Amino acid sequence: MGIRAVIAGGLAVALVATASASAAVPHTVAPGDTLWSIAAASGLTTRTVAAYNGVSEDAQVVAGQTIEVPTVEEGAAAIAAAPAPAQPAPAQPAPAEPSEHSVIPSAPGMGHIPSPWGDLHLAPAAAESWNAMRDEALRVYGVDLVPQGPLSAFRTHDQQAQLYDLYLAGDGAPANPPGSSSHELGVAVDLGSPEMRSVIDQIGAKYGWGKVHAPGEWWHVDYVGG
Repeated sequence: MGIRAVIAGGLAVALVATASASAAVPHTVAPGDTLWSIAAASGLTTRTVAAYNGVSEDAQVVAGQTIEVPTVEEGAAAIAAAPAPAQPAPAQPAPAEPSEHSVIPSAPGMGHIPSPWGDLHLAPAAAESWNAMRDEALRVYGVDLVPQGPLSAFRTHDQQAQLYDLYLAGDGAPANPPGSSSHELGVAVDLGSPEMRSVIDQIGAKYGWGKVHAPGEWWHVDYVGG
């Protein structure tokens, strides 16, 4: 066998070995892409994709950059090998809720879900399902499902009206007119981070959560029953 044949054969073996070493798929970052959106499109968490690429979960990506999207097995191995993440501080509101609405509304007869501001209220079935979903999110993904603010679950009619007025004045986040918001029924939660939404996109359906409220409002999820 000639030297060229030996070299060619060696290269072929090397290429096969390299190809079999990883099943990750390269993704070229497009304008508007984030680690979260790239991960969610493949049914993965941001933590999984970040760990596989050796970056932090809040790392910014730029158009033209290549991000490797791992298989579930590769992602799990990367997370296992990565240093344990620091315990996150309570999630900050996104979008922020006005500070003057810091009193949690009373809701006799409703269920409760935990938050950094104390227990928030939901309809009993919605609260029970939320708490079960939160337990799985913590156990399986290491992600706590934290409402973004004290008015991120049940709201009274008057509180919805105040938020809507702020929105019309250009001083607040998007809000529905009073009487038309699922928050007033106790069947909606505004989330604290896109990472939480990524987890709910994966497990929320079996708990009756995850209905998209409006295009672009990643933070809002509705309970539609199980």
